[in-house]
Amino acid sequence: MLKGDLVPVDCRNIEADVKSMGAAEKVMAKGLNMTVFPEGTRSPDGRLLPFKKGPFYLAIDSEVPVVPVTILGSEALMPKGRPIIRSGTVRLVFHAPVCSKGFTDKEDLIAAVRREIASALPPALREADLDSAS
Repeated sequence: MLKGDLVPVDCRNIEADVKSMGAAEKVMAKGLNMTVFPEGTRSPDGRLLPFKKGPFYLAIDSEVPVVPVTILGSEALMPKGRPIIRSGTVRLVFHAPVCSKGFTDKEDLIAAVRREIASALPPALREADLDSAS
């Protein structure tokens, strides 16, 4: 992972999480792109979960644009908690970059990116039932 400039994240360990952010900043300073899954996990039904804040601090601090991507159909092919991966089609929708330089508040950046991702989801998948997502 280190040779490929991949940055592991352990959300259960705050100290390790802070270290990961520092490593991510170094990777991005090299001009490399990062793929971040802001929900931190997959939802069981494909509905959009709340976003973690760390990636958005990173984007604002590094002044890099965020390219929102909506993933459609993966929950049916690789159900959460099941070892089976089914064949089928997953669709990716790449949205226009959101420039983080215009944001000083991570909550505003989170909302902007979330709106973009949600815009390509069917209405029923735009918000998770937080009681069942836990």
